[in-house]
Amino acid sequence: PEPDESADTRRARRHHRRRRRTRRGLFVAGAVVGAFAVAGSALALTGIVEIGRDAPSAGAGGPASGTTTTMSPAEVRAAAAARPCRSPLDPFDPLRLWIGGDSLAGSLGPSLGRMAADTGIVQPVFFSKVSSGLSTPDFWDWPEHGTEEMFKLDPEVTVFIIGANDTMIVTDDTAEWRPAYEQAVEEMMQIMIGESRTVYWVGSPILEDDDDLAVARLNQVFQDVAARHSEVVYVDAYGLFSTPDGRYTPFVTDGEGETLRVRADDGVHFTPEGGDHLAEAIMAQLQPQCSLLAQAVPDAAKDVIETEGSSRIPGTSREDSTVTTSAPTTVATTSPPATDPPATTTTTVAPTTTTLLPSTTPTVPGDQGTG
Repeated sequence: PEPDESADTRRARRHHRRRRRTRRGLFVAGAVVGAFAVAGSALALTGIVEIGRDAPSAGAGGPASGTTTTMSPAEVRAAAAARPCRSPLDPFDPLRLWIGGDSLAGSLGPSLGRMAADTGIVQPVFFSKVSSGLSTPDFWDWPEHGTEEMFKLDPEVTVFIIGANDTMIVTDDTAEWRPAYEQAVEEMMQIMIGESRTVYWVGSPILEDDDDLAVARLNQVFQDVAARHSEVVYVDAYGLFSTPDGRYTPFVTDGEGETLRVRADDGVHFTPEGGDHLAEAIMAQLQPQCSLLAQAVPDAAKDVIETEGSSRIPGTSREDSTVTTSAPTTVATTSPPATDPPATTTTTVAPTTTTLLPSTTPTVPGDQGTG
């Protein structure tokens, strides 16, 4: 390691090398590879996929399970607004927004937090944990931490990005890893949904070193579980950070024709501009859902709060957050009651995938995990 590397950076590098050595079962089945290649190409053109928002079942006269419905960007914004936030919002009673996940949340949290905080009517709080995933609770127990965060902060909207560090569990034998991982995803989604929160679940972006398409397979689990919950919006970071033909690229062209570097040299993490790029895609749905522009009070911009214990990879995020060791004063700060983790459910809503038509804003590839 370089002398000036932080402990978190060295730990992330060691974790990545260990993951590459231990990853098993290359994903080489021709038909499955072809299916993911087609799916990846289509998603790269859309940037966002919204799944599970009141998806009708085939028995209710809706599309059959597994079908894809294409919507224009305007239609998707209208769909986001169909589950409105509390209103009115004001600087004295702002929307409570929580952003969490692995080290990629360390880029997304400051970027999305700043955009939301600048409205003056959203109080963002974020927490990122380098090298964490849902498959390694012995390293970091996300259900336990998520339960504590939901109780202390009582957010109204949550944004969660995960998966880059879980690729090590993916093998040819889906039955070997998927049931347990799907249960872990279900548990985490239910914790964040609570009584009826909106959850923006962000899939892992494409990774430079992912020849076996492990990220795509994990993202499919996220999409399938999201389809069971009308409160969950799935955000396709894989498509947002890949080329139109589904390949990795560290660059994206913005709406003004400027080429931006959105991925770090390690092929995993975002640059600060990459965090902005993903944040803008989420804000495009959060704004109409919560009428942020109509209610904004820019002169009352909030601080972006990073809670104690959060960790970030140096150089991958905006540095304008305010670190605090306590919750914002607008929410409870007592300890959560000792309860068993929520039981998983078996909802029978048909999984319908809704994708956006290409917009004027170009998209880029997504992130794989070592973050």
